[in-house]
Amino acid sequence: MAHNEGSVFTRTTIDKFGVAVIEINRPQKRNALSQDVIDGLIADISVVEKDSQVRAVVLTGSPGGPFSAGADIGELVDISSPEGFKREYLKDLSDAIGSMRKPIIAAVLGFALGGGFELAMMCDIIIAAKDAKFGLPELSIGTIPGAGGTQRLARTLGKFKTMELILTSATLTGEELEHLGLVSRSLNKDEVLSEAMKSAYSIAAKSNPVVQLAKQAILSAEEMSLQSGLQYERALYYSSFSLHDKHEGMTAFKEKRPPVFKHC
Repeated sequence: MAHNEGSVFTRTTIDKFGVAVIEINRPQKRNALSQDVIDGLIADISVVEKDSQVRAVVLTGSPGGPFSAGADIGELVDISSPEGFKREYLKDLSDAIGSMRKPIIAAVLGFALGGGFELAMMCDIIIAAKDAKFGLPELSIGTIPGAGGTQRLARTLGKFKTMELILTSATLTGEELEHLGLVSRSLNKDEVLSEAMKSAYSIAAKSNPVVQLAKQAILSAEEMSLQSGLQYERALYYSSFSLHDKHEGMTAFKEKRPPVFKHC
């Protein structure tokens, strides 16, 4: 296994199967997202995105600890509006994850609150403990969600549920969010990381460029009309026809053998 230390507050491990695990490692502060943590995550994301051997990523909190308690309030309490606009807090992390071509899975234990919940929603798949707590409690401390919470939650849960959750600072469990379609799977807490890894290995075993085309097509559904999305999907579909892996996959299917993808 290869290791990269993005910062003292993050750890990254890359294994021989093409899966990277990025770990938030600030348990004494409940993995709160200080700027140092954010900088470490951005650095680690850059490393795994550039590494041609990495084909899937798992993002998680420190072992047995929470995913993230959200913003580091100690860093935000004295920031003025002009400073906020200048710093663009969490936008850099959102941009880093949003630009990833490789799939990223959030494995959530304990709780994901505020910016921690928004961080999980930046990912492509969320696998969580049944009893994990999710919420956007920003109104309780005099502000609003500012890293995608209002937008991503409303796109998934709709206006009315999102209004209730944000305006009342309510929390929901991983199991409840699975029923609402935001969490992909909710499991016993001792199964979360292993199941996230299984999903990552399943993705990594497929053709990397084809996985990236599929991710690109799915994400376009949030931005495009149905007709535009269908046209875009079709263009990506046809572009896969020139890949070696498309020929190998179909040939292997005809020959009743496992495909050997070269990721090209």
